Amino acid sequence: MTAFLFARRAGKGVMAAVLWLSLATGAQAETLSFARAQVLAQQDAPENLARQAQLESAQFSVEPADALPDPQLILGVDNVPVEGADRYSLNQDFMTMRRIGLMQEVPNSDKRKARRSLAVATVGVAEAEQREMLLQTRRQTALNWLNVYYAEHSVALFDQLDLQISLLRATVQSLIAGGSASPTELLQADELALTLEDRRDQLQRDVAVARAALRRWIGAAATEPLVGNPPVFQLSVPQLHQRLHEHPELNAANARVGEANAALAEAIAEKTPDWGVGFVYSNRAPQFGDMVSLQFTFDLPMFVGSRQGPTIKARQQSVAQLEAEQEVLLREHAAELESGLAELEQLHKALTRTEKSLIPLASQRAELELAAYKAGNRQLSTVINSRTALIEAQLREIELKRQVSELSANLYYAYVESLQ
Repeated sequence: MTAFLFARRAGKGVMAAVLWLSLATGAQAETLSFARAQVLAQQDAPENLARQAQLESAQFSVEPADALPDPQLILGVDNVPVEGADRYSLNQDFMTMRRIGLMQEVPNSDKRKARRSLAVATVGVAEAEQREMLLQTRRQTALNWLNVYYAEHSVALFDQLDLQISLLRATVQSLIAGGSASPTELLQADELALTLEDRRDQLQRDVAVARAALRRWIGAAATEPLVGNPPVFQLSVPQLHQRLHEHPELNAANARVGEANAALAEAIAEKTPDWGVGFVYSNRAPQFGDMVSLQFTFDLPMFVGSRQGPTIKARQQSVAQLEAEQEVLLREHAAELESGLAELEQLHKALTRTEKSLIPLASQRAELELAAYKAGNRQLSTVINSRTALIEAQLREIELKRQVSELSANLYYAYVESLQ
């Protein structure tokens, strides 16, 4: 008996230890705040890693861009006789020489400067595209985190409604017991419960979809429970208009125009001739003296119209194309900014009306209809309709908050965060 009690106490101790460990593990489980999601996206998103590699590649290309070509080693034999008694001899004929020397091609300074300018402009494009991708990553992560947050809040709303449906069923059952309601009315309450379950399933599906979209940017951490509230994005309308040209996509387009202009300058520099210098030491037989040679070479751009000219025209058209595309982007973003601000104002007004008027009225109506039903002055269908209207108003509030947060995030990461 004593052994049995000891074993029982030991079992309870083990169970307590296991319970403590599970609670400790749960307490240490990671949670996913908005700020942590942003950090994870910035560190782990493969798009950011690709853009960083692109930037480093461009930076490494700057230094050798204006360097001279590698020198050329000259090795040769001149004037080897192929007839007579000294044929194929390298040291009998006074004209036979063994040559060694160096040749250095020297591109003109304008071309070298243009090549370096083009390399620097390419770095500028890589930097702008890296910044654009970084902001896009943060924006997409923000939007997906917000989608998860509001989808889960919609599901939580239905969890609260379960209690209300239970209370409604209890009311109907008591009225049936009192003879003031028919049993078919209980079926109507059950039908409402089933309808809400279908709606809950749809919302849980939305949560899963939002989680999957968030996993696209931050990986496995997207499955962690959310913690904290959505951030409040501070937006100033005058500043948004002033920062229109600082949109990350416009910055990248501007950098590409600069790169195209640098490529045009390089094409123009091709018209200036390059030159080269060579030094050769010629060794002859001991009875003859050695010799040295010095030579210079110059390019002769005699056919500019058919060679360099078409390239220059092609680069000019590329510049014109990119400038036109830049103007297209500017107009598109100007229109998007105006429409976004108008939509944001409308959403704020709709949210205010929903919070201050629609939900209080729907809640009051639901309470009055329920009280009238209990007094025998209303049909249950009227109570169910009022309850459904209240649910829709509450879901509308959550959806409007989601739209406000989403649109504010889009504007923030386009015109505010881009300068920080």
